[in-house]
Amino acid sequence: MAKPINNERRNNIVNYVINNGSVTVIELAEKFNVSTETIRKDLAYLHENNILNKGHGTVTAASSYLENEFALKERECLDAKIHIAQRAATQVPQNGVVFLDSGTTALQLAKILNLRNDLIIVSNSAVIPQVLSTSTNQVLIAGGELRKRSFSYVGNWVLQAIKQIKIDVAFLSCSGFHADGPSIHSYRELEIKQAVITSAKKTILMANTDKFFTESLYRYASFSAFDLMITERKLTPEERKHFPELLTIMDY
Repeated sequence: MAKPINNERRNNIVNYVINNGSVTVIELAEKFNVSTETIRKDLAYLHENNILNKGHGTVTAASSYLENEFALKERECLDAKIHIAQRAATQVPQNGVVFLDSGTTALQLAKILNLRNDLIIVSNSAVIPQVLSTSTNQVLIAGGELRKRSFSYVGNWVLQAIKQIKIDVAFLSCSGFHADGPSIHSYRELEIKQAVITSAKKTILMANTDKFFTESLYRYASFSAFDLMITERKLTPEERKHFPELLTIMDY
């Protein structure tokens, strides 16, 4: 009788490779206490499904999977994201029009705002509507082309919808920072965030401190575009030096 496939081990292999960047087959066999033959079978399956890449004795995460795996991103720094979302919720006005972007911190904020009943919540996320499906708030989805890597809607339809809405407060996220502002991986997300900033009376950046020294490809706004930045903990004096003195940071 064939042995059952150990999907839990395969999930753990994926997480281990992502966390370590590049690993060897022997390293994985020792880590999971199985034979190299078993590991190779696991890797063959993960490679066929575009989750991991196999090189000459090394294994890395497939770039498409690394950005696509929204669930994995949601779990990263989860406690920090929850703390930020709780602080962000204090900035939501009564009877306000609120924009939530497609980031995983915005998803945590949506879970909190689900308990409100006085808001108009606008988002280009394909995931947030599921969280708000039982909400008594009015939920507006700026729909367009689905960008599967971030489960967000992008393109001209989204831009036109955002331009027609007056937003009281917008909550935006980032993947990292340039010297003069937050940055993201996708050019198509960039134009959405810029349109939101133009339409919003107040713009708030939500960023956990793990992102401070990561630089993504596209800077989508300068720090001066934001009224407030929210982090999960108090910044050190050295960390604070990287941001303009005029930028208000909620880090208490």
